[in-house]
Amino acid sequence: SRPLRHRVAPAALLPPLPGPGPSEVGLGALPAGLRAAVRGLVGELDALFAALGLREECFAVGAFSRVVAAELASYAPARNRRRTATNKGSVVFVDRTLDLAGAVGHHGDNLAEKILSVLPKLPGHKTDVMVNMVELTALQTTDETCSIIAPGCLAQPNDPAAKALWESFMNLKQKEAVMEARRHLVEAASRENLPIKMSMGEVTPEQLSSYIKLFKSNLKALENHCGLLQLVLATVQTLKHPQTSKWDNFLAFERLLLQ
Repeated sequence: SRPLRHRVAPAALLPPLPGPGPSEVGLGALPAGLRAAVRGLVGELDALFAALGLREECFAVGAFSRVVAAELASYAPARNRRRTATNKGSVVFVDRTLDLAGAVGHHGDNLAEKILSVLPKLPGHKTDVMVNMVELTALQTTDETCSIIAPGCLAQPNDPAAKALWESFMNLKQKEAVMEARRHLVEAASRENLPIKMSMGEVTPEQLSSYIKLFKSNLKALENHCGLLQLVLATVQTLKHPQTSKWDNFLAFERLLLQ
């Protein structure tokens, strides 16, 4: 015999919003401005379907979609059109509020998305972040908001290696992207004859930090690979950030909920 599995009712996880239930909502329950917008939308849809010679069958997902579909079904010009239209088609109305499930999701295992979400914004910019550069200096401080050293950033248009690494951050999974960061660091250190020891296995933030510190004592190497070092520092700071573990928990919950 199969073991019984306890099932949680959907309402327990996602309680309904207060207010009238879906079966109670009609066009008359909407504010005047929204009623006018619905009627305008229905008129425009009817004109489109008339141009296509379409006799539609409507389906709705969501309470507001049912209002729009019902209004289209009862719209007098639409009823007349459906009597003479020769082409058949199905129209599915979907509440846009359901799109929020995607817009606020934690999509996949992408390192670039995590860096942009976790690190503080670069002042005056919307799509770049501040990278703490203290690790490349002799300054010793535990103050994460230290502003003595100018912050680094992600935009490195003059550094081909940094541009290639950023492409990896956007296109590869996190594990592969972090391995790319280590590979770029090792190649840069080898070109500068720095005493680096390549290690195999999983890449850790501590390992990347130890590689970065090799550049600190060599001003020429630091200057030659400054763009690359900023991206790797952004990686280290993101992987160590407490928000990253929360991100992974959110992603796991979203996958479970989707199943």
